[in-house]
Amino acid sequence: MCDHCGCREITPIGRLMDDHERLLDLAGEIRAAVRAGAIPAARGIVERLGALLDPHVRSEEHGLFAVMREQGEFVDHIDALEGEHADLAARLAGPLPAADILDICDRLREHIHAEEYGLFPAALAGLGGADWDAVDAAAPRSRRSETFAPVAHRSGQEA
Repeated sequence: MCDHCGCREITPIGRLMDDHERLLDLAGEIRAAVRAGAIPAARGIVERLGALLDPHVRSEEHGLFAVMREQGEFVDHIDALEGEHADLAARLAGPLPAADILDICDRLREHIHAEEYGLFPAALAGLGGADWDAVDAAAPRSRRSETFAPVAHRSGQEA
């Protein structure tokens, strides 16, 4: 996870990054279940992943993405990320063939990388105090009042 630019210190981004760590932890659990041949268990973990992904995506799209889109910068990048959100949601909503489970984990990892090493640092550089207030205000009420403790870093876990 990206921790070198200071993004995590901005509360709305810190929440999103904490979600990313939880999502990647679940992806690691999914991979372990698949390697063990426990496909039903992997599908159960995929359901937990989807339950976390939905409010996370709403926070990103209605908060950070919307504010950045208003500024007119990185719109193509935001469009691509929103397309990936829609693709992941569609795949998670339907029947999930066992062969697709690991592909979803791979796509999720790539998506998170694009946000953490691309969009989040750009937001840190380009948004000001009022912008961050708008991002925070757009988050679902339960997320605005949420305080977070940074998730402990995983050492060598594959996600």
